Amino acid sequence: MNDEKLTANAGKDQIIKEYRTADLIVYWYPKQCSHASKCWQTLPQVFKPDERPWITMSGATPEEIIKAIDLCPTDALKYKLPQGSKVDPSLAKGPGSIDFKVEPTDFIKINMVKSGPLLIKGSAQIYDPEGNLIKESNHIVLCTCGLTSNAPFCDGSHSKR
Repeated sequence: MNDEKLTANAGKDQIIKEYRTADLIVYWYPKQCSHASKCWQTLPQVFKPDERPWITMSGATPEEIIKAIDLCPTDALKYKLPQGSKVDPSLAKGPGSIDFKVEPTDFIKINMVKSGPLLIKGSAQIYDPEGNLIKESNHIVLCTCGLTSNAPFCDGSHSKR
């Protein structure tokens, strides 16, 4: 079973795509994705950006998919174990878990990517000009090129110029 389902309204008109098997549910938040390619470089048999649906859950084990999603630098990919999953729950507690809690850190590390975004590691909060919290995470990718359609977050537009 490899169902793709659209869910609207997870916040500010956020579209969520859901991919499901008996053992794992994967959520993709397209507006948060910077197309950093960690997922498809790690598991190209699962994450296929040029295909629709772009996630093929049968391409790897749930445990392999969990490990790949834990590498996502933007929180665009998340996972959850459905009721009755055969996956060991202790393997599904990483940063890609839908239930992962942002842990406070002593400092924030900001890496500049050449001709690309700023990668923020460490507990951080991003607020809009009106003072509303729009993202809280231990990893955030901010646009520096001004081409993003999802400001202030990188959407990978810099790689298309």
